[in-house]
Amino acid sequence: MRVIAESSPHFDPGAKWRDSGSRPIARTSIFGLVEMQRASPHSQASGAFYRLNCPVWVHVIPFTAKAAGMELLVVEQFRHGIDGASLEVPGGVGNPGESPLEAAKRELLEETGHASDNWTDLGFCTPNPAIQDNRCHFFLALECRQERELELDPTEELRVWAMTYKEWEQKLKSCEVHHGLILAAFERLRLSPVWGEMEKRLAASG
Repeated sequence: MRVIAESSPHFDPGAKWRDSGSRPIARTSIFGLVEMQRASPHSQASGAFYRLNCPVWVHVIPFTAKAAGMELLVVEQFRHGIDGASLEVPGGVGNPGESPLEAAKRELLEETGHASDNWTDLGFCTPNPAIQDNRCHFFLALECRQERELELDPTEELRVWAMTYKEWEQKLKSCEVHHGLILAAFERLRLSPVWGEMEKRLAASG
């Protein structure tokens, strides 16, 4: 690749901005909001920047291994940000001291009642690096089996669907699936080393 323009000579996008102070503005159960005063290492221009301090997030792409073929487990719930329903794969927030994989296993069990012994780390994304400091980790879980009933938080309500990958693909294409992190999760799956074999198994499942 080649540079075709840059804001200043010898620009380094990784150079740290000079911090001249910060102050907490708000703290909730899911994020903290901080205002930071910073100056550019290139131009010395300064201003206020805002960061959401968030915990680790995880999402799981879970497939069962039914006799008739593999099915994807999907959850549907009301999301207050958009005031509407959202089709997603299981996921949530990591607890303190919990690894991303441990959080993924817990969220899968809580939201679907399923567990798996076959896990693949698909990598991560930074949900919004302009204002957030956290990562969202993605995992593939195969041969999921039901172990118990749902175990949800008091204000958590959802429906669990089992569908073929073809059905899911149609929902992706029609924008019925619109959660950005879910779209990122499936892109990470398609870019992973396991996708070639997965694609064959899914095609055989119908």
